[in-house]
Amino acid sequence: MYNKSKMRARFISVVNKEIQLFDAETTLKELLFEFVANFLYAFVANVSTPFIVKKLDSGVFISFILYYFFLSYILNRDKYESKFGRYILMPIPCILGAYVSYKVGYIIVNLFG
Repeated sequence: MYNKSKMRARFISVVNKEIQLFDAETTLKELLFEFVANFLYAFVANVSTPFIVKKLDSGVFISFILYYFFLSYILNRDKYESKFGRYILMPIPCILGAYVSYKVGYIIVNLFG
């Protein structure tokens, strides 16, 4: 029978080991985290489309919230030093602007369509 603490220590050492990937030095843990973050970013970026087609305002608004919080994380990884900048200053105005543009877009389409 294996010792669980030895297995855990081995797993942690493998996950935190520095690896060379193309021209970047990273760890398996960081690589996996960034992969999942980018996947979720792409997912929330495109999930608003069915809500827009069905004209479900709450779904559009929630998808914009998710999208701009992920956008804030993706774009501002090293730019903002404070959590206020990362989680309030960038995404909140973008969420509101995207939602207003969605509503105004329908008004413009109805005026000219």
